[in-house]
Amino acid sequence: MIPVEPPRRASAPFPFVGLAVAVLMLYAVLVAIFPPNVYRTAVAIATFFAMGYCILALVVGRAVRLSAPEVLGFTVGLTILFTSLAALAVSSLGVPITEFAVIILGLPVGLLAWYLRRPQGGSWTAFLAQAKGLFDFSDYSQLEKLTAGVLLAAIAVALVALVALSTVNFPDRLSPALAIDGPDGTPNTLPTLFVRGQPGVVVVSALGGSTSGNFTVRIRLIPTNATGTEPFHVVPPTTPLLLDAFAEAGTGVTLAPGATWTQPFSIQIEKAGSFELRFDLLDSGGAVVAGTHLFVQAT
Repeated sequence: MIPVEPPRRASAPFPFVGLAVAVLMLYAVLVAIFPPNVYRTAVAIATFFAMGYCILALVVGRAVRLSAPEVLGFTVGLTILFTSLAALAVSSLGVPITEFAVIILGLPVGLLAWYLRRPQGGSWTAFLAQAKGLFDFSDYSQLEKLTAGVLLAAIAVALVALVALSTVNFPDRLSPALAIDGPDGTPNTLPTLFVRGQPGVVVVSALGGSTSGNFTVRIRLIPTNATGTEPFHVVPPTTPLLLDAFAEAGTGVTLAPGATWTQPFSIQIEKAGSFELRFDLLDSGGAVVAGTHLFVQAT
């Protein structure tokens, strides 16, 4: 007895390609104009599967010979594969792996899948003919041909200029910085345990930015259980520097571009407890431009 093979599933047009392309375009817009949020994340999930679906549409052709579970399985697999390859491609070119970079690679695939499935664009021959037609100026007048040529040349020059600018190295703009070290010039000897009446030495270094300016090095002693609403009181810049809870001291500094200022501070804590010893660099307007801190215990 010869077994009877089940009838082959009839071919059907591959559906929902247009919807997948619409999702890709929507997400590209959302990434460009909206910050990350829960709604954008939901669209992102649909977008990645839309990329896989469009790739499957390119592979399968104009007719579907797959069941719904098969379409779902291939879509998930192609989504994972394409996303991984896209991330690898942009990272190898030095482009950060961001959602937008991956979408830039996925959107052209979706548009190509949608175009090739149109009745008048269902083959590579039709696609190439259409592309060739974009540059067919046979029906143009001489003035129109000249205008089109000038515009195309300008576009080509702009593209070359953009690519050339990507290879130009621009000098980095330096920002002011602040650092602290122990007496030996390394962080290893920073004092973290203070005994009342016995000062500890902290070496503070400030680095100037790209432009010169007047700054203030501010030192604060903040209890670790502070709420952040307590007022500070100013103490005189004596040696040693006598600090109690919410004490604040400052010293003026003038920094030339790229210059370094270093000064050791002998600090004596007058009250037992756990504190944050805070060091800030303030610009001439009083804004904090750099800072660091040290958690200490006073007994």
